Amino acid sequence: MGFTEILRRIVDEEKDALCVAVVGTDGIVVEERLVDSQIDLASVGAEYSSILKDISKVSDSLRFGDVKEVVVFTDKAIVMLKGINKEYFILFAIKPDGNIGKGRFLLRREMPKLEKELQ
Repeated sequence: MGFTEILRRIVDEEKDALCVAVVGTDGIVVEERLVDSQIDLASVGAEYSSILKDISKVSDSLRFGDVKEVVVFTDKAIVMLKGINKEYFILFAIKPDGNIGKGRFLLRREMPKLEKELQ
C-alpha cells in the first residue's frame, strides 16, 4: 500500500478533514491529499516543519526527549503533526469543530504502514 492509498483512507474516514500530507523535515511535501483546495500545502508543510524543528530543539534542551506529536488549534483548523521517523512527519488538518480523537486515532492506526513505506 503506497502513500496515496494511506492518505486517502485517513481523509475518507474523517468527515471534517481538510488535508493530510507526508512532509519531510526540510518542509517539502512528499505526498498529499487535499479536501479544501484553498489550502497551500507547500506553504503549510514548510511553516509547520519549521515550528516542529523549533519545538524539537526546546524539548532536547530541556532533556524531555524526542517530540512525538504536536497539535495546533487555530480559528480555521486543528492541525496535527506526528513524527513518522527522524526525517518525515504526517500533517493532518481538520475543521476546528472536528473530532480530534478520531483524527489522532487514524494517524496512530496508519503509522505502521507509513513507517513501512519509508524503509
